[in-house]
Amino acid sequence: MIVSKEYKFVFIGLPFSASSAITRDLCNNYAGKPRLAKHSLYHEFKKTAQKKELDYLVFAVLRNPMEIVISSYQKMKINKKGNLDNPKLFKENGGHISKKQRIQYNYIKRNNATFQEYFLKFYKKPYDNMASLTLHECDEIIRYENIQRDYIAILKKVGVKSPKPLSEANKTAGKKQNLSFYYTKDIKERAIYVFGPFLEKYKYKFPEEWGKIHVSIFSRLYFNFLYYLRKVYIVFFKKTRTSKSIKESIYGRMQRKI
Repeated sequence: MIVSKEYKFVFIGLPFSASSAITRDLCNNYAGKPRLAKHSLYHEFKKTAQKKELDYLVFAVLRNPMEIVISSYQKMKINKKGNLDNPKLFKENGGHISKKQRIQYNYIKRNNATFQEYFLKFYKKPYDNMASLTLHECDEIIRYENIQRDYIAILKKVGVKSPKPLSEANKTAGKKQNLSFYYTKDIKERAIYVFGPFLEKYKYKFPEEWGKIHVSIFSRLYFNFLYYLRKVYIVFFKKTRTSKSIKESIYGRMQRKI
């Protein structure tokens, strides 16, 4: 999470949604300062914010989850920086690599798993993420597919006179652009069940070549049920992280520059 008192904005960084690139840009160029953890949500910010900060413009990035899952797979398959093998970065040691991520990474590594095998193994319920607990709190939403245009528009809105295009950071190597390259016919029905409710909610579409799509009522109901469970846990039971991220991480280094 990045807050700028000069430009009066709050950026909520969601995983796999250009949060590293935007975090770095806001801190380097627009008087942004890290607040709480990298992926803290707005309800956590409100607990510690000054009264005047509650009037700041709030924004986040929304990304198609079908792309998020591909990026997650590619990052684990390549493990370019070796983060997934580095105990210093594990959550139990103060880092950001969760046990769930390590289980998925080890499965891919051990089995040289294809994307299709990975998806069938780990995606069996309707997909949702922290966007559902964030976007209703936002004044502006950047669509990942229009990130440069939307990002510059927000910077102008908060008073930046000559905003610069966002530099790419943490870009996933080896990723193809066509969703159908990954979501092949043998996993199409699972993908519709998993992603259907989220895509409907946020006005995304399945690949055009899939034709007319029917999302089951059960998938919609299950999606809503899981949302309320997650909301209750995160809002009422999950502790707000106030300690700094470890110094080996991008966010941790930025926190230590303050």
